[in-house]
Amino acid sequence: MKVWRKHPDPNNKYGATFTLGESDTDLPENAIISVTRGEKFDFIRIIINGIVNEFVKKQLTKNENLIYAKLSGQLQGGIGQTVTIWRDRESMNRFRAKGAHKFAKRFFSWVFYGGKVEAYFLTWRIREIPTEIEIEKTIKEYGRYFVGGKLVRQSKQPNSTLEVESVGRNR
Repeated sequence: MKVWRKHPDPNNKYGATFTLGESDTDLPENAIISVTRGEKFDFIRIIINGIVNEFVKKQLTKNENLIYAKLSGQLQGGIGQTVTIWRDRESMNRFRAKGAHKFAKRFFSWVFYGGKVEAYFLTWRIREIPTEIEIEKTIKEYGRYFVGGKLVRQSKQPNSTLEVESVGRNR
């Protein structure tokens, strides 16, 4: 059974990252990454997001098509981010359509779509798991973007040069 690992942020006592799986895993040809990022969460939204994430984390440990997951949050800045790597798009879509994730999307969407929250959502094909910096840059440039629940920009797919740069870099 897969187990979540906590990685406290040494520079921020109110920040941490949780991972499931290994980031240096070889990926199948159809692998995709899905990123959800919220910024400017108020204190209540951060707490609710954390509670909901506990239920979703449990559901993720049981999914054999999930390759890797990383959840991170920071109280300062009100940031919460979920990164999941899947064998293929169909596996991810089945996960989203049932269980804790479906419940969270239906009943807690106000966490991401209210107040001054800035929310980003993006799914794209990858050949290698990107770094934190690459993930943040990609989702902010290409992701579906909402401010206070209002759609500001539709998502667009990263171009193939991003995939080439990601594959060619040294770790």
